[in-house]
Amino acid sequence: MFNLLSNAVKFTPENGRVTIDAELAEQSVQIGVSDTGIGIKSEEIDKLFKPFLQLDSSYSRRYEGTGLGLVLTKHLVELHGGKIWVESEYEKGSTFTFTLPIKPRKNYD
Repeated sequence: MFNLLSNAVKFTPENGRVTIDAELAEQSVQIGVSDTGIGIKSEEIDKLFKPFLQLDSSYSRRYEGTGLGLVLTKHLVELHGGKIWVESEYEKGSTFTFTLPIKPRKNYD
């Protein structure tokens, strides 16, 4: 979650907005991190979760990283039995959403 928030803040201009939404279902929790940032071109979305790949835009090049943050995030989510995906509109923003299964609490009364 830290990586998703960090990216959202990093790629959202001043006066933009970053929001977190959470929804609890019977057997899972769904969390979304949305921003009003630079967005991602549709042809580049498939590259997001591949190791060592950086998206090629002048804005993203200013914030170079290792290209591993989203790869590790996806791996951790999947290790916990969850899924992660992204919806984005170029120059309008992105939403990264992940789900994690939850186990019902036992009542020990």
